[in-house]
Amino acid sequence: MGEATSDVAAQASALRVLAVSRVTPSALGEGQHAGLRLKLSFFDSPWVMLPPIQRVFLYELGEDGGGDQGFPAVVDRLKRALADTLAHYLPLAGRLEYVAETGDVFVDCSNAGVAFVEAEADVDVRRLAGDEEHDIPAFLGLVPELDAWVLPAPVLCVQATRLGAGAGLAVGLSVHHAVADGRAVWRFMEAWASASREGSPITKALGPPHYGREAVAYPNGDELGREMLRTVAPNLPTVSTNPMHVGLWSTLHSTLVASCTQLRQLTSTNKIAVGCAMLTICPHPK
Repeated sequence: MGEATSDVAAQASALRVLAVSRVTPSALGEGQHAGLRLKLSFFDSPWVMLPPIQRVFLYELGEDGGGDQGFPAVVDRLKRALADTLAHYLPLAGRLEYVAETGDVFVDCSNAGVAFVEAEADVDVRRLAGDEEHDIPAFLGLVPELDAWVLPAPVLCVQATRLGAGAGLAVGLSVHHAVADGRAVWRFMEAWASASREGSPITKALGPPHYGREAVAYPNGDELGREMLRTVAPNLPTVSTNPMHVGLWSTLHSTLVASCTQLRQLTSTNKIAVGCAMLTICPHPK
């Protein structure tokens, strides 16, 4: 554990933060308003105590660093697209707040905005994207810190990192798990990518999100949500004093490429013992 911690510290020192700014939503989307407050439903409440969802996306920019002005131009485009996307995904630009008088937790969007970190690191994007054993400390440096353990807490923060001599880009994000799960995060990323690529986060194939609570109507649902909060986070506004993800990334991570035939053989045999593993199946470009 000590060795893993020192590796993370060394990688953090190799990462250089260039600027930290705040991206606010552009003209708000249909049905959105600046004072929006959303109470967590009983579906959301159990996730308050979980660590943030973290994702990092790697891109090759080429020797010219991505165009006329290189990294600054890429960052500017990302920020403009993010502002347009947040106008529709307003809760992601809010803060999670605890109301002691009622025992509820809300997403408060009255001062909506997202921290945007710009950084650079001497890391080869092809090395990070390779199939061999992954450089976990390097990946950890590419996602921004989200302090989710005491409320109020931000819902989302974003980081853009120039890799190597500008030939690569990493876009990392941390999202509070109580506000978005895996599918919602991917939906947001699809909308952000659409805003950057096509000029709008809302397309014919990608409609606007819906926040109406009538979809989760349930008898005594509000009280059930409060009971869940009291169970999973009895010391609110302190969510946890022992974050669950500490030391998690000291384990080994690798990418293994297998054919459909090999996967079928793997699932049909009992000759391989695995203590703990996560399997993700995705198409390979080769």
